[in-house]
Amino acid sequence: MDTSNLIICTDASPDFVGIFDLSIAPAMLYYSYIPIVFISLLLGVFVLIQNRFSLISKILFLITLLFSIFIANELLQWVAVPAGIMYFAWSLSLLLHFFIVLLTFYFVYLFINKNDFSFSQKVLFMLVSLPAILLLPTNLNVPAFDVDWCGAITGPLWYYLYAFEIATATFLLSWGIKLIRKYYRLKDRALLPSIYLLFGASFFLFVFFGSYFVSEIADLYEINLYEFNFIGPSGMLIFIGVFSFMIVKFKTFNIKLLGAQALVVALWFLVDSLLFVAQSTTTRTVAGVTLLITTIAGYFLVRSVKKEVQQREELEILTDQLAKANARLKLLDKMKSEFVSIASHQLRSPLTSIRGYASMLAEGSYGRLPVKAQEAAANIADSSKYMAMSIEDYLNVSRIEAGNMKYEMSDFNLKDAAEKIVDEMRPVAMKKGLVMVFRSDCNGSNQINADIGKTRQVIMNLLDNSMKYTPKGTITVVAHDDIKKKKMYVTIKDTGVGMSKETQEEVFDKFVRAKNANNINVTGTGLGLFVAKKMVTEMKGRVWAESEGEGTGSTFHIEFSLLPGKPSVR
Repeated sequence: MDTSNLIICTDASPDFVGIFDLSIAPAMLYYSYIPIVFISLLLGVFVLIQNRFSLISKILFLITLLFSIFIANELLQWVAVPAGIMYFAWSLSLLLHFFIVLLTFYFVYLFINKNDFSFSQKVLFMLVSLPAILLLPTNLNVPAFDVDWCGAITGPLWYYLYAFEIATATFLLSWGIKLIRKYYRLKDRALLPSIYLLFGASFFLFVFFGSYFVSEIADLYEINLYEFNFIGPSGMLIFIGVFSFMIVKFKTFNIKLLGAQALVVALWFLVDSLLFVAQSTTTRTVAGVTLLITTIAGYFLVRSVKKEVQQREELEILTDQLAKANARLKLLDKMKSEFVSIASHQLRSPLTSIRGYASMLAEGSYGRLPVKAQEAAANIADSSKYMAMSIEDYLNVSRIEAGNMKYEMSDFNLKDAAEKIVDEMRPVAMKKGLVMVFRSDCNGSNQINADIGKTRQVIMNLLDNSMKYTPKGTITVVAHDDIKKKKMYVTIKDTGVGMSKETQEEVFDKFVRAKNANNINVTGTGLGLFVAKKMVTEMKGRVWAESEGEGTGSTFHIEFSLLPGKPSVR
């Protein structure tokens, strides 16, 4: 080719004929630039293939494409012989550099916010871009080209680029620091991908512009640091590494296995390219061994990731099925509670009437009945009473599970309340042949803060439970306190059937009864103690059971916080 009419850069050999001289550029330049281009393009293509309709995938591909063009333009500045081509390549660098930074910020914004720029933001970035576009062909970009040292003299427009890059990188870094603080405050793992991306992008931009900026400053002091530019594109490797980690760790862009495969292929290509630039046999040998190890390790890595992806997909399917089943169970439980509530309300009214009329018949309100008829009427009244109590338990369970149980908290004397309940229930105990005793051993105020109605219901449930499972003997109720612990107690001790250790741990669960309970009483529902514990717990108290075993009786304890004050005087 005839080059007599071209201005030839002095780096080329005098007898060189052609436009490009690949021998001008150092071998390490190819190793620094070409693998990075291949890796970035590979990642951009993979993401675009998997998410071809996504704007953010298109922006990432455009970044990698512009970066590849930028690197090709950099190589052109090294290997082009005609000064005109080199001058053009230098002039184009600023525009490519600027839009890589701009698109990187755009990409990060889209990834974190999940939506596009507003119209006003787009106008702002268009205005920021105008100087780089309009002033590109002017002397403010590249005012001159020095043929003697084959380099361009950069104009003030480059400092506008550096200022824009510094501002962008600093903003991304501060954004990342802000998200880290938010992560440690909320412990929200969903913030981690955004944090990784922000730090990867800001590091990339700092290294990308920093290498050129340092080289530029060195030139002002006539210090030759031009090869420092080789470091700049390596920032893209950090960005790609962070992004690949996000793909594998957080399933970003749903690439899954392809992310690991792309990373392995990129590493293989990076090591393999060293074989072509190595000058010594030792370096080639080390590179060859490294390539072999990388290939083997990459194979096992891809296989491991593939297995993990399959397990994760299976787990996601199971989790989804479990979530659906759980939602279905919640719906069924809600329907059950509503049914119990409706049915209980519907049953309670006629039962009240049955109980009332049966009591009136037994008492002779409608005329004197034969003895056997009176006994039958009394049995009807008692049965309807127990049924009404069972329905009340079902209603309470329904309210508790629905979260509709209301508590009216107030201060009252627990000892007096317990003694009054014992007095009310003693006649019922006597009819069953039981002795019911009340004692007190209190040194404090006897005052607690709770719902007096619910507290009465709890004590009555426990007393009724003791009467059901005590065929004969005594039921002792003791009100006592512990001034040091600031606690007030009501203890109910019976001489009934007792409980095993296993039953003591389960007796307050729903529908649970002692194994020997049916031998004594078949009317229990297993709900009275469940309701009692729920009520006491909601009132900030505690209830528990003790027994030395079956046949030794049971003891139930109720505990509330004791309010300060002097003992009550009666």
